[in-house]
Amino acid sequence: MNRDRLALAACFLALLLPAFATRADETATADAGKGDVVVQSLVDELTRSMELQLEDLPKPYLIQYRAEDRETFWLAASYGALTTKQTGAERSFGSRVRVGDYDLDNTNFAGSFRGGGGAALPLDDDPVAIRQAIWQATDEDYKRAVEALTRKRAYLEQKNIEDRPPDYTRVDPVVHVAPLVETAFDEELWAERVKRVSARFKRYTAIQQSEVRLAIGTVNAYVVTSAGTRLRVGDTGVILTMSAQLQAEDGMRLTDTRTSGGFSLEDLPSVERLEADVDELCRSLIKLAAAPVLEEYTGPVLFDGRAGPQVFASLLAPGLAGRPDPIGSRRRYSDSALDKRLGKRILPRSFQVYDDPTARHFEDQPLFGWYEYDDEAVPARRVDLVIDGILKTQVTSRSPTRKIQTSTGHGRASQLGADAEAAIANLFVSSKEGLTEEELTAALVQACRDEAMEFGLRITALQGTSAGGLADPVFVYKVYVDNPGEENQELVRGVEFKSVEVRELRRLLAAGRKQYLYDYIAGSGTAVIAPAVLFEELELTRIEEEFDKLPILEPPARRRAPAAGAAEADGDS
Repeated sequence: MNRDRLALAACFLALLLPAFATRADETATADAGKGDVVVQSLVDELTRSMELQLEDLPKPYLIQYRAEDRETFWLAASYGALTTKQTGAERSFGSRVRVGDYDLDNTNFAGSFRGGGGAALPLDDDPVAIRQAIWQATDEDYKRAVEALTRKRAYLEQKNIEDRPPDYTRVDPVVHVAPLVETAFDEELWAERVKRVSARFKRYTAIQQSEVRLAIGTVNAYVVTSAGTRLRVGDTGVILTMSAQLQAEDGMRLTDTRTSGGFSLEDLPSVERLEADVDELCRSLIKLAAAPVLEEYTGPVLFDGRAGPQVFASLLAPGLAGRPDPIGSRRRYSDSALDKRLGKRILPRSFQVYDDPTARHFEDQPLFGWYEYDDEAVPARRVDLVIDGILKTQVTSRSPTRKIQTSTGHGRASQLGADAEAAIANLFVSSKEGLTEEELTAALVQACRDEAMEFGLRITALQGTSAGGLADPVFVYKVYVDNPGEENQELVRGVEFKSVEVRELRRLLAAGRKQYLYDYIAGSGTAVIAPAVLFEELELTRIEEEFDKLPILEPPARRRAPAAGAAEADGDS
């Protein structure tokens, strides 16, 4: 549980991924990218690199180059004052040299260096300087590749491995050179807006730390391969986060964050809406600090609001990505791995699940997982994953698994030079038997009555996602059987889940009709759209932790005379 975390880091700009491309034709390949120094440098050096060969060792059968021109602008403010104003620019490069052939190459082997070469490219459009950096990274990458293939072949001669899938999948090349993109905005205007929103926290003197952070990014991305792909695409993105932290009387630190994002600044809420979000954020944290600690609970749990999609992001999403086991690795049983459950029921029969990277919005809200071509220049497409509760397939990259041999356009690399791995993008979960909010509460109450329980639990937010389990809950409410109305629900705090595994999803008692959106970063931009869900039985226990003492002196914001209406607004004066 990241109780001390107040701001989301620069990795949020990972959502700035190549956005679109068109299918290739052979006649266009030779002319693609003329006039662009980066494209031409990549193509020229790649052509020369295909002749790489150490004595009596194989030449590359495929080389992929990726480069990115990235510009970022950061603003951060706290209590009405700027704390960060920073502009950054970088041009980075990654190579992936493959030796051998599509069936057996130097990748997918745990016994050697995994990943390709990387380098920082000059920001100036100097072709000699750019090619020099590319040449050095490629040369090192090739030497590691031939060493890895040699060791991999030697390992395979000593082992009995059944049903080994090919190492890489053939795809059609892509040729598309889109216009370069830029981001133009009024720095002073947005600095004043960020300061204004951050000043709203002054009204809530119980809040110990707060921050408003705005990130604006632009990326022009390039993919060039020896198979003929020539791709240049541009994308922009913005993320605004508002974070706050306080301590309860027992010293427990309580943190919550609100995030807004989109493809441009126009996608962000108005300043007035953001100020209202600050009010809601602070008031909810202040109420949480005054809530009692829940010692122990075993029974029905309803995940409502953003907690609904957070459940699926943590328990289901990791297993929906089909990834091969590297040769030489020792795989242990994991409940979250779903490749052995293909064709079996993993959810109630009313559930349908699909992933669609090409979905740009959900109910007018931008989706972090949107793209049209993945990091291997494969067209993105919708994939129906679960039909009537049965797992039909997984999303995949160009690295085949034992059961799935083709890419679905879901190959995403954590950094340039790294191998792309399968990952979800925009995951949609729904139930054909979805209930209204009132019906869900009634179902929770009935489940408690069946167990002769006084109350059940309703959770509306978790501390983000946690692969292989559930992150700690933030807002937890007791729903009393005899008086279940929302106005009578009691807020509690200080609990964590005992082990929760993906198999629990098969026994869901009910799901909501309404879907909620949860955008987050999991290596790359990701979104989960899912309903509220009711579990028959989960276990929660008190967090056993030694908390820091409260500050000795009052904070400066409390020592000052409160603004008009502030005492009424925060309720802690």
